[in-house]
Amino acid sequence: MNHNELGVKSLLIYFFCIFSLIITLKLYHILLYHFIKEITLQNTFIILFICLFICFYTLPSIILAILQTRHIKAELRKPAVLLESEDYILAGKYALASLHLDIFSKIVEALVFIGWVSFGLYMLNSQIETFLTHINPLWQGVILVLRFMLIEGAINLPFSIYKTFGLDKKFHFSNQTPSIFIADLCKTLLLSLILGGIVATLLIFIIENVSLWWIVGFIVLLAVVILANFIYPTLIAPLFNTFTPLDDDNLKSRIESLLNSIGFKSNGIFVINASKHDGRLNAYFGGLGKNKRVVLFDTLLDKISADGLIAILGHELGHFKHNDIFKNIIIMACVLFMLFFVVGHLPLQLFDALGLTYNGASILIMMILISPIISFWFMPIIGYFSRKAEYAADEFGADISSKHCLANALVRLVNENKSFPSSHPAYIFFYYTHPPLLQRLKALDYEI
Repeated sequence: MNHNELGVKSLLIYFFCIFSLIITLKLYHILLYHFIKEITLQNTFIILFICLFICFYTLPSIILAILQTRHIKAELRKPAVLLESEDYILAGKYALASLHLDIFSKIVEALVFIGWVSFGLYMLNSQIETFLTHINPLWQGVILVLRFMLIEGAINLPFSIYKTFGLDKKFHFSNQTPSIFIADLCKTLLLSLILGGIVATLLIFIIENVSLWWIVGFIVLLAVVILANFIYPTLIAPLFNTFTPLDDDNLKSRIESLLNSIGFKSNGIFVINASKHDGRLNAYFGGLGKNKRVVLFDTLLDKISADGLIAILGHELGHFKHNDIFKNIIIMACVLFMLFFVVGHLPLQLFDALGLTYNGASILIMMILISPIISFWFMPIIGYFSRKAEYAADEFGADISSKHCLANALVRLVNENKSFPSSHPAYIFFYYTHPPLLQRLKALDYEI
């Protein structure tokens, strides 16, 4: 059987499974609510909502993954590019395994969505209204949102465990131990409950007390996101990694000289123990305003020369010089605004159909449910501007060091991270925030 036949059969099987599940769940939904009220119109809303999610998110995501899978399989039959033959095959196999996991996770995500809108949200809301009647409605709403988030997190946890200890371990990327994974998971859970609770409380209060809540709520959430970026380097990131000041005086002097020449004011150059999680290489500038800091992975210092590191940091400084951080905030604001606008104009009948009272908590849950669709269709726009910014940052980094030095550093990163160097154009269009390496090297006049 060739790959085309396999892909078509996979899609047909998927269509049949989804259609069968929709019919089964709708029959259950009708039986569940039959003694409560007539829901013919409500059924229509639910079916339309399910179709919207599947047709505008699940199916396009799976089709893109299938296109990428076919592309990689075809490329693996050709001579290796950039990587040694063995590493090229390894990178391709890892990419294929990741795509298979992604397809499976998208199917599960669709099934979970169907479960939520068919009966899950009604049951969750009913439990809150039945057992927490003595609590202030605002706190009822916060508890409802947090319970929803916890259940979503529990559903996604097996995928995270498999990727870390199954997929990444198999391909020798992950260095995590169960104790580190559990510790990080507990910290993430605690932060999610605290920060999620604060944000949920703010937004629920705004939704239930402000007429144009979707505008005010958007502004407040955008401010929270910007604040989170501001405090992340100094308050949140150190909870998961150890930040140590760079002790290589020669390299530190070169980096500081580079920063000063650009006018980048940093509150420190730090090395993090990223190797406790995996062996991938990276470096970034974190934070906003006076909280900006240079962060180098310890794995990067072991694998990249000082000249290569300066070239990579020069690329990152290009983003600073071109104000890409603020441009990204504007794009993110557009996505958030669209999300608030769409949810703010949903028909009330949809909430009734889902068994939800139209209030702040229900609206927040609806935002979480709809956000994958909004984000997915904004990704090509985000990707277009991001890839354009990457080319400009490459040019800036090459001017600081040299085209040859930056190109060699990029090739080194791909070799160490075992990144497959080729992708399907449609997959690039939707998902890639960086141009494919082959195109970046071509722009740097690198001989492949």
